[in-house]
Amino acid sequence: MSISSFLTKKFLKSLFFPAHNRGSALPKKLVKLLKNRPGYWDLPELPELGSPLSQSGLIANSQREFSDKFGAKGCFFGVNGASGLIQSAVIAMANPGETILMPRNVHISVIKTCAMQNINPIFFDLEFSKETGHYKPITKVWLGNVFKKLDFDKNRIVGVILVSPSYHGYAGDLEPLIDICHQKNLPVLVDEAHGSYFLFCKNLNLPKPALSSNADLVVHSLHKSLNGLTQTAILWYKGNLINEHNLIKSINLLQTTSPSSLLLSSCEESLKDWLNKKSLSKYQKRILEAKNIYKKLIQKNIPLIETQDPLKIVLNTSKAGIDGFTADNFFYRNGLIAELPEMMTLTFCLGFANQKDFLNLFEKLWNKLLLNSKKSKSLEVLQSPFELVQAPEIEIGIAWRSKTLSIPFSQSLNKISGDIICPYPPGIPLLVPGEKIDIDRFNWINNQSICNKDLVNFNIRVI
Repeated sequence: MSISSFLTKKFLKSLFFPAHNRGSALPKKLVKLLKNRPGYWDLPELPELGSPLSQSGLIANSQREFSDKFGAKGCFFGVNGASGLIQSAVIAMANPGETILMPRNVHISVIKTCAMQNINPIFFDLEFSKETGHYKPITKVWLGNVFKKLDFDKNRIVGVILVSPSYHGYAGDLEPLIDICHQKNLPVLVDEAHGSYFLFCKNLNLPKPALSSNADLVVHSLHKSLNGLTQTAILWYKGNLINEHNLIKSINLLQTTSPSSLLLSSCEESLKDWLNKKSLSKYQKRILEAKNIYKKLIQKNIPLIETQDPLKIVLNTSKAGIDGFTADNFFYRNGLIAELPEMMTLTFCLGFANQKDFLNLFEKLWNKLLLNSKKSKSLEVLQSPFELVQAPEIEIGIAWRSKTLSIPFSQSLNKISGDIICPYPPGIPLLVPGEKIDIDRFNWINNQSICNKDLVNFNIRVI
């Protein structure tokens, strides 16, 4: 089968990103554009259009309108995914040799940027649930304890990264966390890739969005948590702690010089769609429907995990003695395609299309899975092996560029990694260059390997 043939394949239910559910929830104007002759819309940076970094043109005008609407100093569309804009934001925050404080559930794009630019990460651990294998949201007390462990001057810490919500939808109160950072004049970048729609939805008991919580930099994925095409994203900035010139330079450094006019149009239309009262009402209805789906599944004794994002249905498969990868394979073969399998759980993304047929289908397949699967009593995810505050043994940029040897992971105990070990999804590194593979990390990664085929009998590059 060719790629183009696969792209037209029909699934019974697509519960993965992008959240427009294979076109069902795309903005009407974008659908109309796509109905034109194929490629008709594939234009270069004509003067009337401009680019995300232009001072004039339709794109610049649109970015200014959105910035004014949400009280930001500015914003930039991105067509390299949220990853490209996160990387630009990181480079704008720190120079080579400087340090950024970041949580252990930071995205791999941050680690790659640190390696590339010789920016030093200091990681802080997060509260961990052995029941789910997931990190819990950060609290003010937790971050306060992290700060007590740090010597900010000695480590040349120049900024902080927060991730909220997580891939699964866990989110805490960002504003007090950002306040703690601002008291030390540290700018805060919030990776809100999975929570873009929070910005548009008041009075639905959703987490307060990062932009309203005074974050200095916020990155939204428009295909993960709005209804844009894949690779579309937006970066917002506000406050006085980020140098605007440095931000523009960093975006110019990493963004393509040939941005897709289709994707830029998708950036604009996915935001405009949520500012349209009729469309917003429809999407808010979808969110309420998602909350109702969760309640009904709980009433049917299906083991779900509650998070702060109602559009994520997180199934705790381990409650039935089934790992998430086995469950994912079963659902896939039966035409219901999930987003994220893990050892203890399987996460589905409801997206913004009508999901009225999801409830019965999901219940039917879950019961069928229970009847046909072998149960295991040994499913257990180990406690994460990290200290509350920890930096790599060797600077990440040096480790990344060092001469390395590829060996089986089984032989790597007490070696220094020259590699990033990161199953995708969710794109959260288990090990970064410069970190030592001590016995706790070794056992923890082996535990992660029990069900994850990406980590079975793999090789690692060590220094």
